[in-house]
Amino acid sequence: MASSPFQLSLRDLPRRPGSAINLDLDIPAPESFATELVRAVGDIHCSLSLQSVSEGVLVTGSAQVAVEAECARCLRAIDSEISVQPTELFYYPHRVTELVEAGDEEAEEAPQVVGEAVDIEPVLRDDIVSRMPFIPLCSPDCAGLCDRCGEPLDELPEDHAHEEPAAEPSPLDALREQLIAEQDK
Repeated sequence: MASSPFQLSLRDLPRRPGSAINLDLDIPAPESFATELVRAVGDIHCSLSLQSVSEGVLVTGSAQVAVEAECARCLRAIDSEISVQPTELFYYPHRVTELVEAGDEEAEEAPQVVGEAVDIEPVLRDDIVSRMPFIPLCSPDCAGLCDRCGEPLDELPEDHAHEEPAAEPSPLDALREQLIAEQDK
């Protein structure tokens, strides 16, 4: 079974505190790096430093990814980029055990070194998705669409208007007129 591209090997990182390796890599953005309205596309470019510390491996660096969305008001396509600076400590399993035995209930949920690798997918997903706009807009003052013709309002002239069609009488209007005529008799 092939490992995930988010699994970073620690084979070249000595377990001596202070030892470090630097990585530059591009990882295809998975479908899970998205909200209902925004999604990451292409590759996530990562420049990371993996450093041995007494508790485990500290991962720091930067990551950039292109995102696509649709303006919530005018439906135009929006292309932008999100940059994050992930920082996460991956604990050695024996250190997690020590912390749990010392009463740290949250230690079991901490990210861990597994074998000779760390999985940065949850860290990057949380950082990137949390930076995605909740309501994407092409501009803060986007006027939206005309409710009659559906064209973007900021592309229409200021005097843009639609003629109101003549209202056809409804059956209730005819009944009202009939009742009024009967009352007048």
